[in-house]
Amino acid sequence: MEILITGGAFLGALLGRSFKVLILVPASAVLIALLLMKAGFAGNPLLNSLVKIALLIASLELGYVTGLISTDISAAVQSFRGFRTRLRST
Repeated sequence: MEILITGGAFLGALLGRSFKVLILVPASAVLIALLLMKAGFAGNPLLNSLVKIALLIASLELGYVTGLISTDISAAVQSFRGFRTRLRST
């Protein structure tokens, strides 16, 4: 379960740095389909699968927000560096 949450957050962070929010819909659909196929093969109960789906979607969204924030932070650092060099040159 920990790998599922960590993997979902990592995938969300990668998607957050590159794509808009609508990418979460097909990514969630693919991941839900994979989880349901795995649950069908393993014979897991439905409640266990629903909990895993909820955790995966939550970690995917949290990772997406983290990716957005990291993109904004790196852009802010770059603009601050440019501002600082302009101050030094005057």
